[in-house]
Amino acid sequence: MLRQTAAGQGHPNVRYAQFGSSEKPSATIAILIPVFKHSVLLTEAIDSALTQEAPFNIAVVIVDDGCPFPETAQVAQAYALAHDNVYYLRKPNGGLSSARNYGIDFALRTFADLEAVYFLDADNRITPTAMRVLLEYLRANKGIDWIYPNIDKFGIEWNGNYTAQYSRLLHVTFDNICEAGSLVSKAILDADVRFDETMKSGFEDWEFWLQAISKGFKGANYPFFGFEYRQRAESMLRDSNRTRESILGYIRTKHKKLFSADTLLRWEHEETPRYLAFGTDSYLVDLFTDPVVSHDRRGFEEFVKMFWAARAEPETFGVPPFWLWMSPAHRDALKDFGLLHNVLWLGERLSQTHHFVAIRFESDRDKLGVEVATLGDDRELNKKPLGWMCSLGIIQQCVEDKSDDWVRTLGKAKPSPKIAEIVVSGPFSADDMQGTALSSTNSLLATLGALRDSGYRSGTDKRWIWRSAYFPDRSKYYELLRHSLGAAPLMPRLAQENGPIRVGLLLPIASFGGVEKVAYATARVLKSAGCEVHLYVFGKPVYNRIPDNDGIFDSINFLADDYPLWGGPNTFSGHDILMGHDADARSEEVIGFLSGLDVIINNQLAPANAIFGELRRRGAKIVNYVHVLDASESGRPAGHPYLTLAYEHIYDSVLTCSRDMAEWLHGMGVPSAKLLHIPNAAGYPLAPEEVKRLTAGRTGERDGAVRALFLGRLDRQKGIERIFAAARTLKRRGVEIDWRVVGSDIMDAGAGGSWKDRFAEIGIRVEPPVYDSRHLSKLLTWADVFILPSRWEGAPLAIIEAQRLGCVPIATDVGAVSELIDHKVDGLLLRSSDDGVVTHDLTAVLEGIIKSPGLLQKLSKQAAARSTDRSWDKSLQPLLRQLHTWFPDRLQSIRRTKVIKSQAGKLSDAPLVRGAYRKDPEMPPLNRHSSAR
Repeated sequence: MLRQTAAGQGHPNVRYAQFGSSEKPSATIAILIPVFKHSVLLTEAIDSALTQEAPFNIAVVIVDDGCPFPETAQVAQAYALAHDNVYYLRKPNGGLSSARNYGIDFALRTFADLEAVYFLDADNRITPTAMRVLLEYLRANKGIDWIYPNIDKFGIEWNGNYTAQYSRLLHVTFDNICEAGSLVSKAILDADVRFDETMKSGFEDWEFWLQAISKGFKGANYPFFGFEYRQRAESMLRDSNRTRESILGYIRTKHKKLFSADTLLRWEHEETPRYLAFGTDSYLVDLFTDPVVSHDRRGFEEFVKMFWAARAEPETFGVPPFWLWMSPAHRDALKDFGLLHNVLWLGERLSQTHHFVAIRFESDRDKLGVEVATLGDDRELNKKPLGWMCSLGIIQQCVEDKSDDWVRTLGKAKPSPKIAEIVVSGPFSADDMQGTALSSTNSLLATLGALRDSGYRSGTDKRWIWRSAYFPDRSKYYELLRHSLGAAPLMPRLAQENGPIRVGLLLPIASFGGVEKVAYATARVLKSAGCEVHLYVFGKPVYNRIPDNDGIFDSINFLADDYPLWGGPNTFSGHDILMGHDADARSEEVIGFLSGLDVIINNQLAPANAIFGELRRRGAKIVNYVHVLDASESGRPAGHPYLTLAYEHIYDSVLTCSRDMAEWLHGMGVPSAKLLHIPNAAGYPLAPEEVKRLTAGRTGERDGAVRALFLGRLDRQKGIERIFAAARTLKRRGVEIDWRVVGSDIMDAGAGGSWKDRFAEIGIRVEPPVYDSRHLSKLLTWADVFILPSRWEGAPLAIIEAQRLGCVPIATDVGAVSELIDHKVDGLLLRSSDDGVVTHDLTAVLEGIIKSPGLLQKLSKQAAARSTDRSWDKSLQPLLRQLHTWFPDRLQSIRRTKVIKSQAGKLSDAPLVRGAYRKDPEMPPLNRHSSAR
């Protein structure tokens, strides 16, 4: 057979001698012993390898890593000459990783029937049955690829308990839980997993296991391993712990995907679920992190056993750290409205500052919302909760409490425990609101009773395993997750493997404003293109429902806390801003809230800019959507475009509703490659046949007065006082105008109080705001002209919606309004000037329309014609192209991709706006006026 002989002392080369047959020698396991400066101790390691009692061949491969001590070569040569199954290799010094890799490659090349390799350091040893029992275990467990030991140290004595079920989450986020002295299947080595030879300061074995994990391999502990670890006062391990942080930084960078939120959340769900849900109408419990992903389900009796096992030996056994009592039907109701993950996240957050969290529903067909409150002297638990949530720590205290008087007050209006209440509002049906036969309160109390009365409770004060605990409590692995990701708590939503692109749309409020309508339209197109779309609301925790938007969001999420929507201790160009380290930024909380997104689109949420840099470093693409440059009371430009300049470096792309805004941002320093022009379209969808039906009444001349409509907020920005002044002047002159003013009344001290009252004085009734698309269409079909004499604007959707139905817009030439209206062609522009000039122009225009009825009809027809070419599907093509550039592999699985391709079949990468950008030939030329005025 082919056998390695002893090399000459100090000789760097390997010499071979031929004995008998040329066939490869037989070895089922190769024990690799790297050695450097352990000459005397080497004999113990070799002897322990040679005394293995096994019914298969074992080879012992000694790798001399250029040791300067002559004893090393002498000892190794003697064993190699005396034993046919001992192989001595000598190589130039390259470090421990290099020596192990040298031995691995030799074993793979030399032994025909090799099944596994065992790494034995020269100063450690193994008991005689180790290789036999380990290979038997490896063969019997097909899902296991390596086996690691408990740690029994001699020298400095210590015995560590590593017998917990193997956890990749623990292995990646806590420490190297697998000693290098492990049995490794040949499959791992065939997958080209090797020790990193650049790592010469320690933890190279940890990095080896991370390589194996990244290729889909798993380990397992065998408690009767037979491994003995020599620990001395000063060792390489102690040196590596001194440089731990720098080494971990290298490992995290190399294995970025293993440390990502997606990966760690998936392992948490599979290995140590975060939530335990009791079905109040069954004897089953669900264990999960993500409630909508397939998960473990246990019988109640089995769960009770789990609970007491975790109490007796917490580092080996565990139960989820957060418990929920709620029927599956009520969980399904939350899931159907995309609220389940958010409610769990809020419940987890509140469980850390309250004893219990009550969850109940309120029916409201017009909104989805979450109200969070702490019960106190002025607030009682008046309605029966449909669910309860609390932490494991509270349950453990209640179980140990000899009296249950305290916890039984949960059934009263004023409970003794500190209670937070989550009230979820939505269009819940009567069935959704209905409780179950066993209420959540009674289910909670019954759970406590079963745990107290269990026979497994006896003896939990005694530790049954003699080894010392090393791992953290298995029920607290969620803390490792939080620490590793710098997020608390973490949204419990798992990503689909190679699934759709996950896009998060961020809003300060979710009402009916232009910014929200643009966000909803963007969501509709992204959803149609196959993306997974999630809405995040940071301000008032209410999403005002619009039937047109039902079904476009995969989830709706509320921060439901006092989060600042503007301001901060730092200043940029006169604007107060937050930085990531500022307390008000609440970085850990917001990062946890937004975890698991591929793309984040910020829609004028100022403080969130503070944490986008960190999210971008973690792999998310950050998009900023800029709509309008505001004006201060003194008329100076201000607002979100300036914040865009402050944080420009963290954005991957900036979307603008006007070419004018894109040019302003470019002139102020934003690179052209980041700017995508997204022309606005109508804020709600309307089928072409419906448009035709609604506008049919405009074909003939109308009888009676000109119908004028204002639709929007009754505030200074919209120029409401200009409308009032013009209407009053026209009335005094006896000019017949049929006015309708529709919108929310805002008290303005400078204007003399309520606009509703002031308009009433001149005979005009202010109607309440209208949000339903059907009613909006009726209003715009009724009106001849739409009035918008604003002080500043972006590109108002209301103008486009009016034009679509043949309603002629009359608006001040501010912002990007001139990009929407071609003066005297499809609308009328008013000079942007002081109030007197604007009021004079508006009065004159309305009088002119009355005198020229043919002009109104002409403008109406042209307005309707212009709107036919506007659509969000078309406008958002630049964003879809950008997504394809960022995620080419992910877009291949999109259900209905609407990305427009060039004739060559490739996606266009041409710039998108004028000047340094591509000018869109289908849009009117840039107006001389700047939206940044």
